[in-house]
Amino acid sequence: MAEDQTLFASVIEQHLALKRRNAELEQDMPLEEFIPADPFDNHALFKTEADAQSEEEETGEHPAVRLEWDEDPLVDPTQEVGWSETTASGEFDWES
Repeated sequence: MAEDQTLFASVIEQHLALKRRNAELEQDMPLEEFIPADPFDNHALFKTEADAQSEEEETGEHPAVRLEWDEDPLVDPTQEVGWSETTASGEFDWES
Protein backbone atom coordinates (compact mmCIF):
# COMPACT_ATOMS: atom_id res chain seq x y z
CA MET A 1 0.00 0.00 0.00
CA ALA A 2 1.39 3.40 -0.97
CA GLU A 3 1.86 5.86 1.89
CA ASP A 4 -0.48 8.46 0.36
CA GLN A 5 -3.19 5.84 -0.34
CA THR A 6 -6.06 5.04 2.04
CA LEU A 7 -6.74 1.51 3.23
CA PHE A 8 -10.05 1.53 1.31
CA ALA A 9 -8.35 2.54 -1.96
CA SER A 10 -5.71 -0.15 -1.42
CA VAL A 11 -8.35 -2.86 -0.90
CA ILE A 12 -10.21 -1.74 -4.04
CA GLU A 13 -6.96 -1.84 -6.03
CA GLN A 14 -6.19 -5.36 -4.79
CA HIS A 15 -9.71 -6.50 -5.66
CA LEU A 16 -9.49 -5.13 -9.20
CA ALA A 17 -6.05 -6.72 -9.72
CA LEU A 18 -7.39 -10.09 -8.58
CA LYS A 19 -10.39 -9.70 -10.85
CA ARG A 20 -8.12 -9.02 -13.85
CA ARG A 21 -5.96 -12.07 -13.05
CA ASN A 22 -8.99 -14.36 -12.70
CA ALA A 23 -10.82 -13.05 -15.79
CA GLU A 24 -9.14 -15.61 -18.08
CA LEU A 25 -10.11 -18.46 -15.73
CA GLU A 26 -13.82 -17.71 -16.12
CA GLN A 27 -13.99 -19.53 -19.48
CA ASP A 28 -12.56 -22.77 -18.08
CA MET A 29 -14.11 -22.59 -14.61
CA PRO A 30 -17.31 -20.52 -14.66
CA LEU A 31 -18.67 -19.33 -11.33
CA GLU A 32 -22.20 -18.72 -12.60
CA GLU A 33 -23.65 -21.82 -10.93
CA PHE A 34 -22.26 -20.80 -7.52
CA ILE A 35 -23.70 -17.28 -7.52
CA PRO A 36 -27.03 -17.29 -5.65
CA ALA A 37 -30.17 -15.83 -7.16
CA ASP A 38 -31.00 -12.24 -6.31
CA PRO A 39 -33.30 -12.40 -3.26
CA PHE A 40 -34.88 -9.07 -4.20
CA ASP A 41 -35.81 -10.14 -7.72
CA ASN A 42 -39.61 -10.10 -7.93
CA HIS A 43 -39.85 -9.02 -4.29
CA ALA A 44 -43.14 -7.38 -3.34
CA LEU A 45 -41.43 -4.27 -1.98
CA PHE A 46 -39.87 -3.47 -5.34
CA LYS A 47 -42.93 -3.87 -7.55
CA THR A 48 -45.02 -1.08 -8.95
CA GLU A 49 -48.61 -0.86 -7.77
CA ALA A 50 -49.83 -1.96 -11.20
CA ASP A 51 -47.54 -5.02 -11.19
CA ALA A 52 -48.70 -6.01 -7.71
CA GLN A 53 -52.36 -5.67 -8.65
CA SER A 54 -51.98 -7.69 -11.84
CA GLU A 55 -50.15 -10.43 -9.93
CA GLU A 56 -52.95 -10.52 -7.36
CA GLU A 57 -55.49 -10.94 -10.14
CA GLU A 58 -53.49 -13.74 -11.75
CA THR A 59 -52.79 -15.71 -8.56
CA GLY A 60 -55.97 -14.92 -6.64
CA GLU A 61 -53.90 -14.04 -3.57
CA HIS A 62 -54.82 -10.88 -1.73
CA PRO A 63 -52.61 -8.73 0.48
CA ALA A 64 -52.62 -9.21 4.23
CA VAL A 65 -53.35 -5.52 4.68
CA ARG A 66 -56.84 -4.30 3.93
CA LEU A 67 -56.70 -1.66 1.19
CA GLU A 68 -60.24 -0.31 1.52
CA TRP A 69 -61.23 2.13 4.24
CA ASP A 70 -64.59 2.87 5.81
CA GLU A 71 -66.49 5.70 4.18
CA ASP A 72 -66.62 7.68 7.43
CA PRO A 73 -63.03 8.28 8.59
CA LEU A 74 -64.27 9.50 11.97
CA VAL A 75 -65.65 6.09 12.96
CA ASP A 76 -63.15 4.30 15.20
CA PRO A 77 -63.26 0.53 14.51
CA THR A 78 -61.35 -0.12 17.75
CA GLN A 79 -63.97 1.59 19.91
CA GLU A 80 -64.97 -0.68 22.77
CA VAL A 81 -68.53 -1.85 23.10
CA GLY A 82 -70.25 -2.82 26.32
CA TRP A 83 -70.11 -6.43 27.45
CA SER A 84 -73.81 -6.88 26.82
CA GLU A 85 -73.45 -5.74 23.21
CA THR A 86 -70.90 -8.38 22.29
CA THR A 87 -71.80 -11.77 20.98
CA ALA A 88 -70.15 -14.84 22.45
CA SER A 89 -69.82 -18.24 20.90
CA GLY A 90 -72.94 -20.41 20.70
CA GLU A 91 -71.72 -22.59 23.56
CA PHE A 92 -72.65 -20.06 26.25
CA ASP A 93 -75.93 -18.19 26.48
CA TRP A 94 -76.82 -15.70 29.23
CA GLU A 95 -80.53 -16.32 28.67
CA SER A 96 -80.36 -20.02 29.60
